[in-house]
Amino acid sequence: MNNLTTLCSNRGFTTTVDYEFDGDFSSHVRNRDVDTYIMATDHGFSPLGQASPFLAYDLGIPHEEIRELATWNQYENEKITLIALESRRSRGLLRGVVLAPCNGSKCYEPFAERAGNDPSRDFYYNVTYEAIAHVGRVWKARRPGMSHLTVSNFHEDVATCNAEALAHFCDEATEGSALDSFAFVGCCITREHLNGIKRLNAEGDVARHREITMHREFRDEVELIHLSWE
Repeated sequence: MNNLTTLCSNRGFTTTVDYEFDGDFSSHVRNRDVDTYIMATDHGFSPLGQASPFLAYDLGIPHEEIRELATWNQYENEKITLIALESRRSRGLLRGVVLAPCNGSKCYEPFAERAGNDPSRDFYYNVTYEAIAHVGRVWKARRPGMSHLTVSNFHEDVATCNAEALAHFCDEATEGSALDSFAFVGCCITREHLNGIKRLNAEGDVARHREITMHREFRDEVELIHLSWE
Protein backbone atom coordinates (compact mmCIF):
# COMPACT_ATOMS: atom_id res chain seq x y z
CA MET A 1 0.00 0.00 0.00
CA ASN A 2 1.09 3.58 -0.70
CA ASN A 3 0.32 6.22 1.89
CA LEU A 4 -1.51 9.34 0.75
CA THR A 5 -2.15 11.18 4.00
CA THR A 6 -3.26 10.73 7.59
CA LEU A 7 -6.54 11.99 9.02
CA CYS A 8 -6.43 13.11 12.66
CA SER A 9 -9.75 13.15 14.52
CA ASN A 10 -10.82 15.57 17.22
CA ARG A 11 -10.82 12.64 19.65
CA GLY A 12 -7.19 11.77 19.04
CA PHE A 13 -7.59 8.84 16.63
CA THR A 14 -5.57 8.68 13.42
CA THR A 15 -6.55 6.96 10.17
CA THR A 16 -4.07 6.52 7.35
CA VAL A 17 -5.46 6.99 3.85
CA ASP A 18 -3.72 4.65 1.42
CA TYR A 19 -3.98 3.65 -2.21
CA GLU A 20 -2.95 0.71 -4.36
CA PHE A 21 -4.05 0.49 -7.97
CA ASP A 22 -2.08 -2.64 -8.87
CA GLY A 23 -2.56 -6.17 -7.67
CA ASP A 24 -5.80 -8.05 -7.21
CA PHE A 25 -8.38 -7.67 -4.48
CA SER A 26 -7.47 -10.94 -2.80
CA SER A 27 -3.84 -9.91 -2.28
CA HIS A 28 -4.84 -6.82 -0.27
CA VAL A 29 -6.88 -9.06 2.01
CA ARG A 30 -4.23 -11.75 2.38
CA ASN A 31 -1.64 -9.08 3.17
CA ARG A 32 -3.95 -7.82 5.95
CA ASP A 33 -4.20 -4.38 4.33
CA VAL A 34 -7.99 -4.68 3.92
CA ASP A 35 -10.56 -6.42 6.13
CA THR A 36 -13.74 -5.35 4.34
CA TYR A 37 -14.66 -3.94 0.94
CA ILE A 38 -17.04 -1.26 -0.29
CA MET A 39 -17.71 -1.76 -4.00
CA ALA A 40 -20.01 -0.40 -6.66
CA THR A 41 -22.95 -2.67 -7.30
CA ASP A 42 -21.95 -2.93 -10.97
CA HIS A 43 -21.31 -6.62 -11.72
CA GLY A 44 -19.53 -7.19 -15.00
CA PHE A 45 -16.24 -5.81 -16.29
CA SER A 46 -15.74 -4.03 -12.99
CA PRO A 47 -14.00 -4.38 -9.61
CA LEU A 48 -16.93 -6.44 -8.30
CA GLY A 49 -16.91 -8.65 -11.35
CA GLN A 50 -13.16 -9.15 -11.02
CA ALA A 51 -13.28 -9.85 -7.31
CA SER A 52 -16.44 -11.99 -7.21
CA PRO A 53 -14.78 -15.44 -7.27
CA PHE A 54 -12.58 -14.51 -4.31
CA LEU A 55 -15.42 -12.78 -2.46
CA ALA A 56 -17.71 -15.78 -2.91
CA TYR A 57 -15.07 -18.11 -1.51
CA ASP A 58 -13.90 -15.94 1.38
CA LEU A 59 -17.38 -14.83 2.48
CA GLY A 60 -19.02 -18.21 1.98
CA ILE A 61 -21.71 -16.63 -0.21
CA PRO A 62 -22.56 -18.25 -3.57
CA HIS A 63 -21.29 -16.30 -6.56
CA GLU A 64 -24.73 -16.42 -8.16
CA GLU A 65 -26.31 -14.82 -5.09
CA ILE A 66 -23.82 -11.94 -5.21
CA ARG A 67 -24.44 -11.46 -8.93
CA GLU A 68 -28.23 -11.49 -8.58
CA LEU A 69 -28.20 -8.97 -5.72
CA ALA A 70 -25.83 -6.66 -7.59
CA THR A 71 -27.89 -6.85 -10.78
CA TRP A 72 -31.11 -6.12 -8.90
CA ASN A 73 -29.57 -3.12 -7.15
CA GLN A 74 -28.08 -1.79 -10.36
CA TYR A 75 -30.95 -2.15 -12.82
CA GLU A 76 -34.21 -2.67 -10.93
CA ASN A 77 -34.10 -1.08 -7.48
CA GLU A 78 -35.35 2.52 -7.42
CA LYS A 79 -34.34 2.99 -3.78
CA ILE A 80 -30.87 4.11 -2.72
CA THR A 81 -29.77 0.86 -1.13
CA LEU A 82 -26.57 -0.47 0.38
CA ILE A 83 -26.39 -4.27 0.28
CA ALA A 84 -24.47 -5.49 3.32
CA LEU A 85 -23.05 -8.97 2.76
CA GLU A 86 -21.57 -10.09 6.07
CA SER A 87 -19.21 -13.05 6.03
CA ARG A 88 -20.84 -16.44 6.53
CA ARG A 89 -17.50 -18.25 6.77
CA SER A 90 -15.92 -18.50 10.21
CA ARG A 91 -12.39 -18.71 8.81
CA GLY A 92 -12.79 -16.02 6.18
CA LEU A 93 -10.43 -13.06 6.15
CA LEU A 94 -13.04 -10.46 5.23
CA ARG A 95 -15.69 -9.21 7.63
CA GLY A 96 -17.98 -8.50 4.72
CA VAL A 97 -18.61 -6.53 1.53
CA VAL A 98 -20.99 -3.59 1.02
CA LEU A 99 -22.39 -3.23 -2.49
CA ALA A 100 -23.07 0.47 -3.02
CA PRO A 101 -25.17 2.10 -5.75
CA CYS A 102 -23.33 4.33 -8.21
CA ASN A 103 -23.89 6.62 -11.18
CA GLY A 104 -24.97 3.67 -13.31
CA SER A 105 -27.67 2.56 -10.89
CA LYS A 106 -31.37 3.10 -11.52
CA CYS A 107 -31.69 5.01 -8.25
CA TYR A 108 -29.14 7.58 -9.46
CA GLU A 109 -31.26 8.80 -12.38
CA PRO A 110 -32.98 11.66 -10.45
CA PHE A 111 -29.60 12.83 -9.17
CA ALA A 112 -28.12 12.76 -12.68
CA GLU A 113 -30.90 15.03 -13.92
CA ARG A 114 -30.07 17.61 -11.25
CA ALA A 115 -26.28 17.33 -11.29
CA GLY A 116 -25.79 17.18 -15.05
CA ASN A 117 -22.31 16.03 -16.07
CA ASP A 118 -20.86 16.44 -12.59
CA PRO A 119 -21.18 13.78 -9.88
CA SER A 120 -23.94 14.38 -7.34
CA ARG A 121 -22.15 15.32 -4.14
CA ASP A 122 -25.20 14.60 -1.95
CA PHE A 123 -25.51 11.14 -3.41
CA TYR A 124 -21.86 10.14 -3.21
CA TYR A 125 -21.22 11.69 0.19
CA ASN A 126 -24.16 9.97 1.91
CA VAL A 127 -23.68 6.61 0.20
CA THR A 128 -20.03 6.64 1.25
CA TYR A 129 -20.68 7.80 4.82
CA GLU A 130 -23.35 5.19 5.54
CA ALA A 131 -21.27 2.42 3.99
CA ILE A 132 -18.26 3.36 6.14
CA ALA A 133 -20.46 3.73 9.21
CA HIS A 134 -21.88 0.25 8.71
CA VAL A 135 -18.55 -1.52 8.30
CA GLY A 136 -16.99 0.43 11.18
CA ARG A 137 -19.80 0.37 13.74
CA VAL A 138 -21.63 -2.85 12.92
CA TRP A 139 -18.88 -5.10 11.54
CA LYS A 140 -16.08 -3.49 13.60
CA ALA A 141 -13.88 -3.30 10.53
CA ARG A 142 -10.58 -1.49 10.98
CA ARG A 143 -9.12 -1.49 7.46
CA PRO A 144 -11.83 -0.88 4.82
CA GLY A 145 -10.96 -0.81 1.15
CA MET A 146 -13.05 1.01 -1.46
CA SER A 147 -13.04 0.62 -5.23
CA HIS A 148 -14.28 3.32 -7.58
CA LEU A 149 -18.03 3.87 -7.10
CA THR A 150 -18.71 4.63 -10.75
CA VAL A 151 -19.43 2.62 -13.87
CA SER A 152 -17.01 4.77 -15.91
CA ASN A 153 -15.09 8.05 -15.89
CA PHE A 154 -14.12 8.21 -12.24
CA HIS A 155 -14.09 11.87 -11.15
CA GLU A 156 -11.96 13.67 -8.58
CA ASP A 157 -15.15 15.03 -6.99
CA VAL A 158 -16.24 11.48 -6.15
CA ALA A 159 -12.95 10.84 -4.33
CA THR A 160 -13.34 14.12 -2.48
CA CYS A 161 -16.88 13.13 -1.41
CA ASN A 162 -15.46 9.81 -0.23
CA ALA A 163 -12.82 11.67 1.79
CA GLU A 164 -15.29 14.13 3.32
CA ALA A 165 -17.49 11.25 4.45
CA LEU A 166 -14.44 9.43 5.84
CA ALA A 167 -13.28 12.54 7.71
CA HIS A 168 -16.71 13.04 9.27
CA PHE A 169 -16.90 9.42 10.34
CA CYS A 170 -13.40 9.50 11.82
CA ASP A 171 -14.17 12.67 13.79
CA GLU A 172 -17.22 11.01 15.35
CA ALA A 173 -15.69 7.57 15.85
CA THR A 174 -15.20 6.05 19.28
CA GLU A 175 -12.56 3.60 20.40
CA GLY A 176 -14.81 0.77 19.26
CA SER A 177 -15.35 2.11 15.73
CA ALA A 178 -12.19 4.09 14.88
CA LEU A 179 -10.50 2.98 11.66
CA ASP A 180 -6.79 2.21 11.45
CA SER A 181 -6.68 2.77 7.70
CA PHE A 182 -8.80 3.36 4.63
CA ALA A 183 -7.62 2.31 1.17
CA PHE A 184 -8.58 3.26 -2.37
CA VAL A 185 -7.97 0.18 -4.50
CA GLY A 186 -8.48 -1.14 -7.99
CA CYS A 187 -8.65 0.13 -11.53
CA CYS A 188 -9.76 3.49 -12.96
CA ILE A 189 -8.51 5.53 -9.99
CA THR A 190 -5.31 7.53 -10.43
CA ARG A 191 -3.11 9.41 -8.00
CA GLU A 192 -4.41 12.67 -9.51
CA HIS A 193 -7.99 11.78 -8.60
CA LEU A 194 -6.99 11.87 -4.94
CA ASN A 195 -5.54 15.39 -4.94
CA GLY A 196 -8.66 16.84 -3.34
CA ILE A 197 -8.19 14.59 -0.31
CA LYS A 198 -4.83 16.12 0.57
CA ARG A 199 -6.30 19.59 0.21
CA LEU A 200 -9.19 18.63 2.48
CA ASN A 201 -6.83 17.32 5.12
CA ALA A 202 -4.56 20.38 4.87
CA GLU A 203 -7.47 22.77 5.35
CA GLY A 204 -8.50 20.95 8.49
CA ASP A 205 -11.95 22.54 8.49
CA VAL A 206 -14.51 19.79 8.14
CA ALA A 207 -18.18 20.34 8.98
CA ARG A 208 -20.06 17.71 10.94
CA HIS A 209 -22.15 15.00 9.37
CA ARG A 210 -25.88 15.66 8.98
CA GLU A 211 -28.03 12.61 9.54
CA ILE A 212 -30.40 11.31 6.86
CA THR A 213 -33.21 8.77 7.16
CA MET A 214 -32.33 5.08 6.96
CA HIS A 215 -34.52 2.00 6.88
CA ARG A 216 -33.01 -1.42 7.43
CA GLU A 217 -34.51 -4.53 5.88
CA PHE A 218 -33.39 -8.13 6.19
CA ARG A 219 -33.84 -10.69 3.45
CA ASP A 220 -32.65 -13.99 4.78
CA GLU A 221 -28.95 -13.41 5.60
CA VAL A 222 -28.67 -10.14 3.64
CA GLU A 223 -29.16 -6.69 5.15
CA LEU A 224 -30.52 -3.93 2.91
CA ILE A 225 -29.91 -0.37 4.11
CA HIS A 226 -32.21 2.08 2.33
CA LEU A 227 -31.18 5.76 2.37
CA SER A 228 -33.60 8.67 2.09
CA TRP A 229 -33.29 12.46 2.18
CA GLU A 230 -36.98 12.89 3.08
